[in-house]
Amino acid sequence: MHRLIGLARLGPWVFVSIGIVAGPSGAAVVLPDSPNPALKSVADRVHALAVLVRARALVAEQWEEGALRVHEALSSASGVLIGDGLALTEFGALALTMADGRKELAGQIEVIVDDVGPLPAQVVFADAALDVAVLRLPETARALPGALLASADPEVGDAMLAIGAVGDTLEVLTTHLTRVDPGEEATGRLRTDRVLRPPFWGGPLFDARGRLAGLNTPPADGVGTAVPASLLRPLVRKLLAAATP
Repeated sequence: MHRLIGLARLGPWVFVSIGIVAGPSGAAVVLPDSPNPALKSVADRVHALAVLVRARALVAEQWEEGALRVHEALSSASGVLIGDGLALTEFGALALTMADGRKELAGQIEVIVDDVGPLPAQVVFADAALDVAVLRLPETARALPGALLASADPEVGDAMLAIGAVGDTLEVLTTHLTRVDPGEEATGRLRTDRVLRPPFWGGPLFDARGRLAGLNTPPADGVGTAVPASLLRPLVRKLLAAATP
């Protein structure tokens, strides 16, 4: 069972989830359901790398008499900073459904960063099959820290931390790897023993060393799934190289 406590009561080893709002403020903390002190230490180090991603677009609907009605379509997901002003998130959260059923990338995207607030973002890479999108934040965000990608995929049985933006908090859950499906190109996935709720989709999956092992995606066949770091690494490496002056 999760327990919420205030920032003032935190010790260095229990800080595993922080409130995320539209600017610096006090926050609530969600303690993990694992007694593993090593994982608590990892969560303390990496929680601030998780972000909330919000997308919106104007959708026009035609009424029976030919008149048009415009409404705002909204979507949200979790994400993770990877350094140099870039963030990873789930592609599906940014592809909003138009009135005619078509999927289009949202016209307005913002990333809410802990202790910073909302930042405008632009899509610099999107892959529907991989279910990954890369966002570019403003120039001032280049100094923000980023997650280190794991050099190899985790092994079956390894404990990992999933972080998701749940309301105005970043919630941390423990999960274990059940298998690795290498697949081909965009089809490879990590399979975990925990089915994560939608707020976790697009959020990071960290290994026991605090490295980014994967990006959480919608569950499949009753198990949790994540895009493995082995598929993220070449993408991130290419984008970071392109961003370097």
